[in-house]
Amino acid sequence: MSTRSGGRGPRLRCATGLLACLLPGAPALAQPDYLPLQAGNQWIYRSSAGEIMSLEVARTGDFQGRTYFLLKGLPSGDYWLRRDEKGSVYAYDPDRAQEQLWYAFLNPIGEPYQTFLPGSMNSPAVITSNEALYWGPAGWFNWALEIRYPGVFQTGIARELFLPHVGLMYREQNAGGPAVVKWDLIYMRSGGVTYVNEESVSFGLTLDRYVYRTPGEIIARLTVRNHRWEPLELRFPSSQAFDLVLRDEKGEVVYRWSEGKAFLDVLRTERHGYGERNHAVLVPLMDKAGRALAPGKYSAEAWLSVTPPQAYSASAAFEIAAAN
Repeated sequence: MSTRSGGRGPRLRCATGLLACLLPGAPALAQPDYLPLQAGNQWIYRSSAGEIMSLEVARTGDFQGRTYFLLKGLPSGDYWLRRDEKGSVYAYDPDRAQEQLWYAFLNPIGEPYQTFLPGSMNSPAVITSNEALYWGPAGWFNWALEIRYPGVFQTGIARELFLPHVGLMYREQNAGGPAVVKWDLIYMRSGGVTYVNEESVSFGLTLDRYVYRTPGEIIARLTVRNHRWEPLELRFPSSQAFDLVLRDEKGEVVYRWSEGKAFLDVLRTERHGYGERNHAVLVPLMDKAGRALAPGKYSAEAWLSVTPPQAYSASAAFEIAAAN
């Protein structure tokens, strides 16, 4: 995603594919949303001190004719927030029936405004740039909104960076003396879709439902995700790429996908670039003898047939309901 605006040079491209899809043309929007408040949105941050902070918009609530969103997870507590028609974010205190300004995202650059953001230590806030450079786990950008808190000295929030339709990307917090704790966004989910994920490698198993009825089948999806820019190398001792088993409540294997299949005995290496690769499998709800599985609780386990064994594995529970 590269754009030009007002004769300026080309924008830097973000390094996270899904995030690029979330933000097409975002710098040109007349009123960008710098803190998307929808129920279910989640942000996870990692600090330079090795701590994790997880924020989530839990639900909505109505107070004095306005709709607010409950933000949970801040160290100072949970807060009811709303965004007004000018893009500013206010926090409402139900006990005092009062709201206070946290962020005035569209305030003129360089013009201070009074904020009551927890951790700002009663300092005024100043937007210093809407083209600040950010480079971190979620990618790199040169159109972040930068807010500084010049009245913060020994302790408190000193600097924050926001991206439109993403929210807070980065925070610097003075921790006493020369100590500074830096927080980076490593995960963001909006509208049920993950748009930000730090560099990682993972393997997952997804089933198309939790409760099944027989006769029937499971649609299982095995996913290898490489969210690192260097290729992921997987070594296989045969032509078999994966395997999957079903276990009953006793832990006994009642079905194995590879049973009865033939595979070539050949060493091979696969290289996975950035992104994900999926294997889709239809799993009949039958045992080894071809009989329908009895009602009860089961688990599906899947893994890549790599060396060393079980290096990439995952499981998911499901249930077979009794016939009506």
